[in-house]
Amino acid sequence: MPIKHLMTLSTTEPNNNVGVIKVRQEDINSQIFDVEIEANGDPVDFTGLTPFFVNKTKMADGKPIEQADRMDVYPSEGCLEYTLDNRDWQWIGKNTAYFSFRELNNDNTWNEMYSTRDFTYQVTEGVTQGTIYDSGYVWTFEDLLRMFAVFVNDSENTMLSLQEQWDKFIQDNKEILESIDPGGELLNQLNELKKKQEEIDGKIAVNAELQIGGETPRPAFNQALKTLRSKIDKNKFNVLHMTDLHTDYGYDATSWKYAQYFWSHITNMQSLQDVADVAIYNGDNADCYIKDKEQSEIQQRKFGIKTLRKAEVPTFVNVGNHDNGSPPFKRDIGKVMPGDIITNEEFKGFYAAKVRIFDEVRNGDSLYFYKDFPDKKVRVIGINTNDNNQNVFNSDGTYKYGSHDHFAMQQEQLEWLADVALKVPTDYHVIIFGHCPLHETIFDNRECAVKILEAYKMGTSVPIKSIYPDHEVDFTADFTQQGPASLVGYICGHWHDEGFNQLGNSVKFTQMRCLNGGFSDPALINTPQEDCWSVLSVDTATKKVNVYGFGRATDRSFNY
Repeated sequence: MPIKHLMTLSTTEPNNNVGVIKVRQEDINSQIFDVEIEANGDPVDFTGLTPFFVNKTKMADGKPIEQADRMDVYPSEGCLEYTLDNRDWQWIGKNTAYFSFRELNNDNTWNEMYSTRDFTYQVTEGVTQGTIYDSGYVWTFEDLLRMFAVFVNDSENTMLSLQEQWDKFIQDNKEILESIDPGGELLNQLNELKKKQEEIDGKIAVNAELQIGGETPRPAFNQALKTLRSKIDKNKFNVLHMTDLHTDYGYDATSWKYAQYFWSHITNMQSLQDVADVAIYNGDNADCYIKDKEQSEIQQRKFGIKTLRKAEVPTFVNVGNHDNGSPPFKRDIGKVMPGDIITNEEFKGFYAAKVRIFDEVRNGDSLYFYKDFPDKKVRVIGINTNDNNQNVFNSDGTYKYGSHDHFAMQQEQLEWLADVALKVPTDYHVIIFGHCPLHETIFDNRECAVKILEAYKMGTSVPIKSIYPDHEVDFTADFTQQGPASLVGYICGHWHDEGFNQLGNSVKFTQMRCLNGGFSDPALINTPQEDCWSVLSVDTATKKVNVYGFGRATDRSFNY
């Protein structure tokens, strides 16, 4: 008779609802983990994701166990039942595990969206059967695939040729391969995977270490990073801000000929996370000047992984006009087919909008958000300036608004901005980030956004009405009960320049434009000027923002 071990596992809080769990080796198909997944006390709907059971007991020895089969799932209820097998009870004593929820990428890799906290279970000795290797470890083809994935990752981080690394991989794992694959059939499968990886790498044809950015900054940046660090006062509210990085893979379909270096700029900025409160990547994160949508998706997926998985502070990614892959040259008579671009729905997966990993507030799973920092009395708002209506088509079935050269904010976002995001405690200071400047002429409803921010700052009421077809707006923004409030400013990119604008009619607020993180001059390679981003240090007591530039970005300041 099956034994069910009931447990509640949280993705946000320590697990206090798991008692003593004991399983015995070789109790085939009888030991079941009956799990409810919750976040902040509520069940987690993991519809569309695949749960993995991960035993991390011997992670340090390179032997994690990850299993996605033998699982009955009830995603909308936040429940699953996992039946243990001989891999799960091969180690006598205390085992540490968790459940990981992952999204399958187009290249058949997995992207972890979130996971539960760890829990433990006790394994008691039984009659061990099956193939045992290396101190009792049960090897499977999945382990071989995991080892291959590690090999691929290492091949991106060393200067050895791919063939040299492959030969070393085979030699280092010869005994394991012979023990589970005496006929060489599985090795042939791995060879096919290697060939596919070589095809991908052949298109890249650059130093892969620079592509993924490395774990630590390159030596050329160390002194400049040290100098920047010395300027930062941790008592202020500090924002790491990068925009218009235009990461790419060197497909000769871009003006960014040295884009393989850009990933290391993310590493540079992340090296200062310990003195920051939040990090913002403000659009045009990938260049996407390529005709293949799948490659654009790879660029966006890698950007999301690099920025969010390495995040040690709340980190948010905004969408820019390049990101969805709709450049003019790829169009037919200046228009875009729906299947050619990344949709807003797809971006929600790349930029973790669906899972809200930093407990930010969104309009459902929107690409716009706000996040409060109560200790500093600051609210950070991110808006989506590429909120084009993707339900409007031309007579030939092409998109009317392709996003590459058209910006918009629709009524739903603008109402949310006025009625939710800008309703803040009276002693809070609000800073807003978006890709496109609010005075850009090809930006539908930019006037509406400016009026809302004016009314917020003054504590007044104003009718918000649009003049743009397909992006109609008609509502009232009312801040009379809230009263006058502190608006730090609006921070943007897109124009690839530095400057300030004073926006508004009845009252002014500051818009700060920022330089592009990518570069095109080969003379800058391996100099600090190759890079470009800023730290915004907000002093809420004096209502002043000191901006400390890195690389080509300059130091500047403004009052609010």
